[in-house]
Amino acid sequence: MKIKWLFFDVGSTLVDEIECYKNRLIKMAAAAGVPEEGVFQRAIELYKQNKKGDKIIAEELNVDLPEWSSEDEILYSGAEDVLKSLSEKYKIGVIANQPLGTADRLEAFGLLKYIDIVVASAEEGVAKPDKRIFDIALERAGVIPEEAFMIGDRIDNDILPAKNIGMKTMWLRQGFGGMWKIKSDDELPNFIADNLQDVVSILDWYEESKSLLETTMNTRDLGGHQCINECTTKFNRILRSDKQNYPNDRDLTFLKKNGITTIIDLREAASIKASPSAFEKKEGFTYYNFPIEEGSQVPESVEAVPGSYMDIAAAPVLKDVFTTMAETETGVMFNCSAGKDRSGVVTAIILMLCGVKDEEIVEDYMLTKEYNRERFKMAAIHHPDLDLNIIIPRESYIMDFMKLFREKYGTVEEYFRSIGVSDEIREKLKHKLV
Repeated sequence: MKIKWLFFDVGSTLVDEIECYKNRLIKMAAAAGVPEEGVFQRAIELYKQNKKGDKIIAEELNVDLPEWSSEDEILYSGAEDVLKSLSEKYKIGVIANQPLGTADRLEAFGLLKYIDIVVASAEEGVAKPDKRIFDIALERAGVIPEEAFMIGDRIDNDILPAKNIGMKTMWLRQGFGGMWKIKSDDELPNFIADNLQDVVSILDWYEESKSLLETTMNTRDLGGHQCINECTTKFNRILRSDKQNYPNDRDLTFLKKNGITTIIDLREAASIKASPSAFEKKEGFTYYNFPIEEGSQVPESVEAVPGSYMDIAAAPVLKDVFTTMAETETGVMFNCSAGKDRSGVVTAIILMLCGVKDEEIVEDYMLTKEYNRERFKMAAIHHPDLDLNIIIPRESYIMDFMKLFREKYGTVEEYFRSIGVSDEIREKLKHKLV
């Protein structure tokens, strides 16, 4: 869905507050008669534990929390240029926990001329994370949540409440809020930016996204591929995708209009429990879960990826996957979590069956790198010890997999026989696309 409005937080988002926080900590250290450096380090430790460092330190030192002083606030580098650029494409709003006079302060910073709505807690009598302040902003803007982004530095105040009402979210990792450690998928924003310039590039990427569904990153059609016999695979027969948790009305209408009403979820039980598919109970769709456990774990090394793909290909449950695809009279959409490994292997096997050229199979596989660019960035945040080289697609991964596949099975036909799929079912699957 096209994004019409961008809502920004103010503190540690447009305005750099770090010196204000430092001055507050200095005053507390002086009041308690303790070294400033120790207080600074303690504050950082607390913020990295997702705690409000300045307030906890005041309690620990048994001193009053000094009143907030905005005298040392400065704009982040490029803030005005970013808002000017974005205001040419979007309406701009502010949703912030701020004292009276927020609009006047934004005017003094030279930003108000790019901002259409200012909704601040002091004026509204309600503060984030209360959803009512978001409802107020959306109502005044005349926009539905799905047509708006919330951009801010706080997971608890900005991301979670906005995400819960259906807004798109972007976590701007600046200031103490940027030290938050994400503990679960529920806390994950749609996108992560490290500075205001990143916000522009991410929005540009989002607007150019080619995913067939608005609410996924990586939904693609297996149609349009050139086969060895010069035919082309048919569209609207089989789609590959990442997980689909919150399909909107446009997505549902698109799928039904094109006859894609059979959904095959390849994720294992733990992933589905943490992030249930919306299609399991969606009227008008038939949902199957055929968990490929073999593809649920990250391979141990880069070198192990093609072998892990062979494990996926040998999963006993693939007999049910391919049989269901072949026998259903409707179009099929299948998915794993990111639409990369399990979906990538299933796609490669189907395309090999249809006689699609190897270079086209590799090209299709590599599109996941482009479509999932922001997902890979979030993986680096959520799993800091993970070697991203393992999870980011490489041409060699799918090429080496196809080489191992042919060495083991000889032909695609022999592969299907090895997993218990009859010749009749195999041909029905093939003719679904060609």
